Amino acid sequence: MRTVKELRLAGLFAYLAALVLGLLFSYLVHALLGGTGRLGWGSFNFVGLLEGLGFLFFFTFTLYLAKKAVRVPCTTLLTAGLLWPTPAHRLARPLPRVEGLEAYEGRGVALLVQEGRPLGVLGLADHILSLEEVPSVEGEVAVSELYPLFLRQPLVLVVRGEEVLGGISREAFFRHVGS
Repeated sequence: MRTVKELRLAGLFAYLAALVLGLLFSYLVHALLGGTGRLGWGSFNFVGLLEGLGFLFFFTFTLYLAKKAVRVPCTTLLTAGLLWPTPAHRLARPLPRVEGLEAYEGRGVALLVQEGRPLGVLGLADHILSLEEVPSVEGEVAVSELYPLFLRQPLVLVVRGEEVLGGISREAFFRHVGS
């Protein structure tokens, strides 16, 4: 699972690579057509228009390939990392803590704790699931990276070290990504 920082850097590098390759392709078209192209504020000609369209096509195509290669959200890629995906700790909601099984009322998901240490999760199955059975991610992991986990599990725990910050439900995840 990649963190928000890693996705921002990947988006920046992919965008810059697409920009440089687009400019190189435009220069190649410029050199092949004799260097007579003008595409600017003052004047333009047909050759200059071809150079500009060549840049636009190649830049867009390279961005498409970069998105497939580095698997970065579109907004992060198109803004060169200035807009980043949401970290998991922002989407996580605190889970109610239950000290013992007799205190659990059977409504919703709850975190079973003993002496302040989380032991398992109640409410996902007909028995107690240990923390190892429920997928968990660090708080700085990007929410966009959690999709494979939600194909198998209805809840992902968000942790920071040994501390459980909260949980992200499948419904909240798909509401956030717009599905």
